[in-house]
Amino acid sequence: MPLFEYYCSDCKAKFELLVSHKHADDVVCMKCHSEKVRRLLSVFASPRGNGEDLSFDGLPDAGGSCGCGGGSCGCN
Repeated sequence: MPLFEYYCSDCKAKFELLVSHKHADDVVCMKCHSEKVRRLLSVFASPRGNGEDLSFDGLPDAGGSCGCGGGSCGCN
């Protein structure tokens, strides 16, 4: 069963729910039970690489020269 992300227009809650494709559009808010819920587009993680260096973040492999500091992140 796929994991879907939802957004409630009434209480502004975001939540995830395991639900079959058949019932993916028949969801009520888990917080306020409103029917004004819409499914969000989700990004999924898939492994890539040669089997040794797998990346699940969708970013290019920078060979270990990435870092964050001073309010910004980057790779050389």
